[in-house]
Amino acid sequence: MGIKVLLVDDEPSILMTLELVLEAEGFEVQTASSAMGAKAALRQGSFDVVLTDLSLETPSTGYDIVRAAKQHPAKPATLVVSGFPDLLCEWQAEGADAALQKPTEVPELIATIHRLAANRAN
Repeated sequence: MGIKVLLVDDEPSILMTLELVLEAEGFEVQTASSAMGAKAALRQGSFDVVLTDLSLETPSTGYDIVRAAKQHPAKPATLVVSGFPDLLCEWQAEGADAALQKPTEVPELIATIHRLAANRAN
């Protein structure tokens, strides 16, 4: 069974591209384009990793998704990404398991997802 990833980004081209990249790497991917959509997906399913853009409806909406994920019984690992380094500096304090700056190199993204899923399983 593949690693299940909830992918959240409000930019349609990024969402579609990352979905294709992750699926090509063997991940099971579900997407959401808003915090509301992400929270609905968390209520309806179980994920190993939640990968969210930080700036959705507000500059730090991604942290709301991190908090929602941490309240889920499955306790998925959380990864936030942002093109704004000043927003990313709070990722640990906000409870995320990892953070990457956009643009993110695909090998680094894939390796981070694998690492988070493996750590979650331990």
